[in-house]
Amino acid sequence: MISVTEAISLILVGALWGCTNPFMRQGSIDSKSSSNNTEQEATKSVLKSLFRLARIKVWLPYLINQLGSLLYYKQLASSNLTLSVPICNATAMVFSCITSFFLGERVNQPRRAVLGVTLILLGVQICMCSSGERISIVKESS
Repeated sequence: MISVTEAISLILVGALWGCTNPFMRQGSIDSKSSSNNTEQEATKSVLKSLFRLARIKVWLPYLINQLGSLLYYKQLASSNLTLSVPICNATAMVFSCITSFFLGERVNQPRRAVLGVTLILLGVQICMCSSGERISIVKESS
């Protein structure tokens, strides 16, 4: 059985991954983009990319995202792999959609986005039911 602590940890991983993706995307957007393909422009483009990484709007969400990855690897060592991976990835997608919405990112087809999030959550529920795992509220013994 999957314990409440494991379930919360897996959802936290999805939240850390999903909530930071829109922030990293916004932090790395450059308002001025050029389409010249000269060697000098290519060098400037590489330098601009390196300077983008120095922005706090990029590296702070990236650092938080990597903390989620550390927690993910810790959880993989102790929980059921067939549930850990789908739960983390699905909840990351859900949290990414929700965070993007709250940041004001435009969704071309909102009904499809809501349907996608619903199907993702349904898929995770099917994975949990088909594996026979249940969430246990009983305290684990060491």
